[in-house]
Amino acid sequence: MTVISIQPWEPLTISEVADHFSGVDVDWWIAGGLAIDLFLGWKTRDHDDIDIEMFRSDREALFEVFPGWELFAVSAGTLAPWSAGQTLEAPVFGIWGRPNGDAAWAIEVMLADGDGDRWRFRRDNTISLPRSDLTGVNRDGVRFCTPEVQLLYKGKQHRAKDDVDMVRCLHRLASPQRQWLADALRRSEPDHPWLDLIREAESTSPNEPGS
Repeated sequence: MTVISIQPWEPLTISEVADHFSGVDVDWWIAGGLAIDLFLGWKTRDHDDIDIEMFRSDREALFEVFPGWELFAVSAGTLAPWSAGQTLEAPVFGIWGRPNGDAAWAIEVMLADGDGDRWRFRRDNTISLPRSDLTGVNRDGVRFCTPEVQLLYKGKQHRAKDDVDMVRCLHRLASPQRQWLADALRRSEPDHPWLDLIREAESTSPNEPGS
């Protein structure tokens, strides 16, 4: 892959992303920290970029969604120009985009994988969900990655900001969502520190999300 100099980020807003996708019949949703904000219903902090997610099988639609843009495949810390018709298989899981070579980066698109009607976790494909359970929709009609899935991604690093996201979401999750997250975390890290938090939440509010 070719190493590309990293320009600053000037991410599109959620409404700008929605405008770009409005004329294209393809599923997409907001991921990353913004997905947590959309689930909670308020802005928790400033975000340096915007993460859009879609299924890998729909990736070619991006050339229609962002016509004329420069799109780059991301893998192992490097970027390579990506054009229509090029295969994007693992370990490529992301695409960066900008309007032109002099512009700041404006979008990051994460590629989700699965088979049939199921999404599968890229780090362990035995962890899965029905596609219908992968996303939620906020009051403005914006689709976002469900918090249990987003927290699973965040759980690998569990940085300070990820720990805060976990605590903020924990009692807003329904019991089946907490149990799914616990099962998924346990498979990769049986001693993950979030497992104790989930057990405590289950013991105090097992059936009352939002309490």
